[in-house]
Amino acid sequence: MTMILTGNEIERERANGRITIEPFTPEQVNPNSYNFRLGKTLRVYQDMPLDARTMNAYEEIEIPDDGYVLEPNRLYLAHTIEVLGSEHYAPTFAARSSVARLGLFINLSASLGDIGYTGQWTLQLYSMNRVRVYPGINIGQMMWWRPQGEIVLYEGKYQGAVGPRSSDIHIDFDKQFARQRFPGLAASIEVSEVGPKFAELARANGDFRVPTAFCVPAGEFVDALSDGQRGELADAFADLKATVGAFFTDAVERIAKIGGQVRLPQEARTLLRARLNEVFKDPETDVAVRSSGLDEDTEGSSLAGVHSSLLGVRGADAVIAAVEQCWRSHYEAPAVAARVRAGDFDPTPRLAVIVQRMVQPRIAGVAFTGLDGAADQRVSIEYVEGLADELVAGVAVPRRTDSDRLGAEAGPDDDADGPALRQVVELVRALRERHGHDVDVEWAVDADGPHLLQVRPLTASREQRHSVSEPVAQTHQLYFDDLPPTFHLGDVAGVYGSYVAKRGPAHRMAHDCGVSVGAGWILQFNGRGLRDATTADALRAALAGGSAECVLDLGDTLRQIVVPKEEVLDRLAVTAGGDGSTLHAAVVRDFLRGDLGVISRRAGDGLIVEFTPEGLMALNRGTAGGETLVVTDLDRGFDAAGNVVAAPSGTALLPHLDEIARFTTAMHAKHGPVTIEWVFEGGRLYFVDYSVLGGDDAVVLAQGEVCISPGTASGPLLRLDDDALLRRLSIGPAVSIDKSQDVSEHDGLARILDQVKAYDEKPIICAARPYAVLSVLIEHVAGFVFDQGSALGHLAILLREAGVPAVTAAGVTGTAAVLSDGTVATTGHKGD
Repeated sequence: MTMILTGNEIERERANGRITIEPFTPEQVNPNSYNFRLGKTLRVYQDMPLDARTMNAYEEIEIPDDGYVLEPNRLYLAHTIEVLGSEHYAPTFAARSSVARLGLFINLSASLGDIGYTGQWTLQLYSMNRVRVYPGINIGQMMWWRPQGEIVLYEGKYQGAVGPRSSDIHIDFDKQFARQRFPGLAASIEVSEVGPKFAELARANGDFRVPTAFCVPAGEFVDALSDGQRGELADAFADLKATVGAFFTDAVERIAKIGGQVRLPQEARTLLRARLNEVFKDPETDVAVRSSGLDEDTEGSSLAGVHSSLLGVRGADAVIAAVEQCWRSHYEAPAVAARVRAGDFDPTPRLAVIVQRMVQPRIAGVAFTGLDGAADQRVSIEYVEGLADELVAGVAVPRRTDSDRLGAEAGPDDDADGPALRQVVELVRALRERHGHDVDVEWAVDADGPHLLQVRPLTASREQRHSVSEPVAQTHQLYFDDLPPTFHLGDVAGVYGSYVAKRGPAHRMAHDCGVSVGAGWILQFNGRGLRDATTADALRAALAGGSAECVLDLGDTLRQIVVPKEEVLDRLAVTAGGDGSTLHAAVVRDFLRGDLGVISRRAGDGLIVEFTPEGLMALNRGTAGGETLVVTDLDRGFDAAGNVVAAPSGTALLPHLDEIARFTTAMHAKHGPVTIEWVFEGGRLYFVDYSVLGGDDAVVLAQGEVCISPGTASGPLLRLDDDALLRRLSIGPAVSIDKSQDVSEHDGLARILDQVKAYDEKPIICAARPYAVLSVLIEHVAGFVFDQGSALGHLAILLREAGVPAVTAAGVTGTAAVLSDGTVATTGHKGD
């Protein structure tokens, strides 16, 4: 219980050296206080307003023996003659009642002292009347209180003061705000600002040996972005989402460039320096600067390894640079790819940074509970000598043990690490008990014992983690091999399933028909496999030959990334992220640019073939206008007069008409109306893919030309000229015949949609090409006119299925148009 000391107890404890009163006069002792006297010096501030952030100018006044008159409504800083204090009791002081009755305050709001302070006490004199004071008068009284709880002694800036001390609040100004901006382990924190990693360390602090640390919250990162940078990042991520990773390399370079320009603002730098000085004191202290993603280390998600962490950082400048490096990593390829694979395209930074005292360990490692499922009661340990950063990154080969082998006590085979590892087991079990679920713990052991560096939920058991410590790099033929039961498809399960279910039988059928097909593989690998020379060379050998370029599919949200084949391993290492043991999968297909992109389909008794030198993707996505080759009646043969009509650039396909017709007819017989996609390269045709068409999807021949989509429509004519935007968004696989995603939230498309919806009646859209992304407009328009077109590309098929008329007609102008089965008439021409 807290109690005030009586006068007798004050005298006794002063005699015992537990209270300081110098000089001491027994007659100054009261029933429960001690009278102190006014010193000779006063301080008065000179300039107004006073500033809490800077030292304020003052003048000193010596009180003469005949006294000094204090003016009303003015602050005077005075001091006690006595040196007062205690390391055992909490002091408070107040004016003597006789002084208070003169209307004189001796403290305005700071009557409580700290245990451990010893010195002359500064008084804050403020009078309601004109009062004359004299040096040496009994002006106040000190009281001492018995504290309850552990005593921490005062070590502040006023310790040992002599004479009046003006406010030194400016000394603590930066430190005070730094504490608020950069919370420590014992502070109140919001997980949404510091991330689960720091929050769990704060939760464990006090009960476990956690190295001293503070956090740079995610809000500091957000505030460091300029408005321009926010806008650029939002645009870049919107583009990445709309193109489904087809321009991933370019997009990530753009995002990383923006992220690389982010700097810690000057005020935050000043406060961070103050926080470092307060928390670690010695500027030569080595610290670890670790990223703490807000979406890391949750029970359903682990983004381990995708953000930077730097060890052995020394000095404020180096810490600031390390924080900025962690920030940059949030916008670099591994982290961006990890978020995109999870369907997260939010450009807002969600990354805090932990600054923590470095442990220089003898051994360090990771430990898990429940690694073989919930029934597994063992603690499994992997560790190395020294720092565990290479172990966590998957580079170092660890030693392994578990709680069963270690036992409760030392055995005959116990080595020097045994006692420390048993302490690690106790630590991990205590953490598991506290959290109520299995845990993944990072730890380090020095002379003081185990230190807790990180604790997070075990996001999956061994059966679900798909983690292999040995190097892995396996390949299987995409369309022709059955995968072993142990193969983990991960993020590409959906992509692989769609390829194999649809294209697999078609590729095998093409092979049986003597039609060439491009090579494809399904890969399984881990970080160690990509870094290991033997497994990496085997992977390169498996991919060798064929095309010089590959198309990578890394998941539903990272598709059709075209890269040179020699860069495949580097790209997999960058985009896969994670630690070195976690298994990943990727679909890799030879990319055949070809001399011509070709699409064929049956039309009645005949055959229509469209082609372009700009490639199959351009033809399919509507970014190029196709030329046509038409066979009126396949039964009449290709040599019959007038039966084959081909554009001059299509003569290279004439020797291959039998192959095209044979396989197109076979696929038509099996699936009904289909389009067959080919690449013509080096005088050879390669089957690539096919699309099953809804209904008849009839292609109408009008006046000797191919009509995009039949039907009649009328409405105002709206020309779309943003070809660069439409081309870019059409190249990505977001829009296809059988599976499309909404890309209308992209700013550019949103503006076009607003423009279309502004018309009182549905307009006719005029565009250079039948861009695939224009499918988002289908329900909002009456029809389409294209300068050049393809009747077999994705948009054309979707238009026919939706019954929206479309026609190719170059140079169309006017304010309104009427479409009718392949013809267009306009009104409102210039000059009318």
